[in-house]
Amino acid sequence: MTDGRRRPAPRATTLLAALLAVALAVVVPVLAGPALLGPGGAADAAARYVSPLKAETFYTSSMYGPRCLPVANASAWHIGIDLEAQNGAPIYAVAAGTVTHAVNPKNGNAGYVMVKSSGGGVRYDLVYVHMAKATKYVHAGQKVKAGQRIALVGSSGPATSPNLHLEVWKGGYGKTHVNPSTWLRARGVSIARARIFDQGVKTPTSCTYYSTATRLNIRSGPSTGYRVLKTVPRNTKMISKPGKKTNNFVPVTVGTTRGWASAAYVSPTKVGSGGTTKVTYVVTHDTWMRVGPTTAYKHVKAVKKGTRITVVYAHIKHSRDVSVGGKRGFVLDARLRRG
Repeated sequence: MTDGRRRPAPRATTLLAALLAVALAVVVPVLAGPALLGPGGAADAAARYVSPLKAETFYTSSMYGPRCLPVANASAWHIGIDLEAQNGAPIYAVAAGTVTHAVNPKNGNAGYVMVKSSGGGVRYDLVYVHMAKATKYVHAGQKVKAGQRIALVGSSGPATSPNLHLEVWKGGYGKTHVNPSTWLRARGVSIARARIFDQGVKTPTSCTYYSTATRLNIRSGPSTGYRVLKTVPRNTKMISKPGKKTNNFVPVTVGTTRGWASAAYVSPTKVGSGGTTKVTYVVTHDTWMRVGPTTAYKHVKAVKKGTRITVVYAHIKHSRDVSVGGKRGFVLDARLRRG
């Protein structure tokens, strides 16, 4: 890829260049979703970019930018994009490169694979997160090609459902994170075209959290070195702002007190003595599980009357995003009752 403009082709060679471009498009194999040449054309013909998941097998939920914590200890500024998919769906390398990390989940942390790539003289580290076993297909030091399977979709670490969290770091990990959707689109890969639909999550003006610790200290600054302003019991309501988190502490307002709370004990939902309350649904009529939240989407599988559903990921429009028999899909609210 190139950062500057390409020189215009001489008129006499314009037709030939167009014919060559068509020929290349036919010859280059499609390994996973859209596999397209980079924006540099012939100067960058060796640099191919592909969708990390097969087209029309995923939907987008949390996109790049500020957000409220979806679970305790999650990030407040989403530095990647979340692609919701079937558990165990194959993940493909977006670009060729060298695996620098393949780390399995441990102590509540997510499994992840990091691949170092380059283009236009710039290093990019691509990070794929939430797999159950990051070392299943790759290992550190291994070279991979664009479109090569490197992992399977999972939900390890702070995840509310099986999904691929994808990050792009310009200059190397820890340098400058960029919007993966924008970065891919500039290289010929459209997440918007490849997805089934977008969940349409909007950034709210404020975030409502609840303390999950038996006794949570609200401090005057973002570390345990700051003084305690007050101590609150479990399930105390706290208000914050999207995108705000420092040193793993979240700025919160509790009543008239403004301070900081450890993100490890801040959750968007209340907890009971046994943890987060789970809701079980029973299917009231024979129905279909679909790939999207309305009857306009294609079928995933038939679901019989009386089926009990205990795994619910989200409520979108008038449907529940659920898992039944290891398959993920949507069932209409009208076909469900609490049971």
